[in-house]
Amino acid sequence: MPDSSLRAAADRQLIHPRLPAVLRQHCPYLPPEVPAEALSTAIHPDCQMLDFSLRHHQDAALSVSQYFAVALQQYHTMRQISRRVFGAREDLRVLDFACGYGRLLRFLAHSLPREQIWASDIQVDAVDYVRQQFGVHGLPSTAAPEHFDLDQRFDMIWVASLFSHLPEHLFQRWLERLAKLLAPGGILCFSTHGEGLLPAGFKLPPSGFQYQSVSENEDLGADIYGTMHVSKAYVERALKSVFGESLRWRHFHKLLAAEQDVYIAAFDNGGPDLGGLEEFRRGPRGWLDVQRMQEDGLYLQGWAASIDDGDLDCLELEWADQQLRLIPAEPRPRVAEVLGDSRLSHCGFSCTLQWPEGAESTYLVISAISRRGERGLVYAGEVFA
Repeated sequence: MPDSSLRAAADRQLIHPRLPAVLRQHCPYLPPEVPAEALSTAIHPDCQMLDFSLRHHQDAALSVSQYFAVALQQYHTMRQISRRVFGAREDLRVLDFACGYGRLLRFLAHSLPREQIWASDIQVDAVDYVRQQFGVHGLPSTAAPEHFDLDQRFDMIWVASLFSHLPEHLFQRWLERLAKLLAPGGILCFSTHGEGLLPAGFKLPPSGFQYQSVSENEDLGADIYGTMHVSKAYVERALKSVFGESLRWRHFHKLLAAEQDVYIAAFDNGGPDLGGLEEFRRGPRGWLDVQRMQEDGLYLQGWAASIDDGDLDCLELEWADQQLRLIPAEPRPRVAEVLGDSRLSHCGFSCTLQWPEGAESTYLVISAISRRGERGLVYAGEVFA
C-alpha cells in the first residue's frame, strides 16, 4: 500500500471540480448528451492500479493523471474496435472480464444501455463496487476457468491486463472458456505483455512463454496471477487451438499504455468482418517527466507525439486561465527506441510557466493534439507552490 498521506493527496486530486470536465474533453466516443458531471472520478480505496502508480511515482497528481490517461486509452480502444467491427449497432452484449474496480466501466456505462453490460472479476468486492457504482450486471469470476459457467453469451468480450498475468496452465484454459461465451459473430479482445517488454539481455524460452510470480496485485496468489511475457507466435498457436481453422484474428503491438499488445479473435461463422481494423487509430500520447518550481516559474519537461502520424498538431497547456500551445521538437531518442518508431526521436518538450502572482496553487492540464484533432491526456492536476 502507498503512504496514507500520498493516497489522501490523490483523493484530493480526484474530487477537484475541474477533473470531470477534463475527462469529458478527452472522451469523444461518449454520446454527446452525456455531461461532464455525469462522469465519476471516484477510485475505490483498494484499487491496485492507482496504488501501484502512487508507489512507483510518489506523486499524487501524476499518478491520477496516469490512471485516467490509461483508462481513456482503454475506452477509446474498446469503442473504436466495436465501431469498426459492429458499426452503429446498439444491441451489443458486452462482458468486461477482469474488470477490476471499473477503470473502463466508468466510461462504458455511459455508452451502452447498462443492462447490456456485464462485469466480472475474481475480487468479489470489486464486482460489488462496479455493480453499485455503474449499474451494470456483476459476475464473480473463479480461479478455475471451467467453473465460470454462464447462460449468457456476448457479442464482445473485453479482457485488459489479465492474460498478461496468467501462468501457462491458465492461459489456454481461459481462452477456451471465454471463446465458448461468444455469441455467433462475437469477438474476443485481450491484452498481453509481448517479448518487446523484456529487460535488455533477456529472451523468451523456445516455447515463447515466460512467467514470473510477481505482480502489482498483492492480493492474488502467484499460482494464478503474476507477470507473463509471450510471443506473437505462441498466441497464434493458442488461438488456432481454440478457434480452429475458422480463426480470424488481428494483433496490435503495444496498443494499451504503449506496453501491452492487443489481440482480437473471432470464429469465421458468418460474423462481422475484421477488415475495418486495418485503419485503426492509436491516438496521441505523452508523459510529463519533470515538474519543479524554479525562481522564474514552473518548469515542465516531457514528451508527446501521435503514435499514428509521428508529429502532433500541437501540445496544449491550460494553466491559470491561460491556454498555451507549443510544438514538441526536442530530442527524445529513448521514446523512439521504446516505441519502435524513429519518427518519435524528436518528440520532447520543455517550458517554464510563470506562476500566478499570489496563488498557492493552480490547475494544470496538458493535452497532446493530433493533426486530426484527436486529443490525448498527458497530465491533469492541481499544482501547489
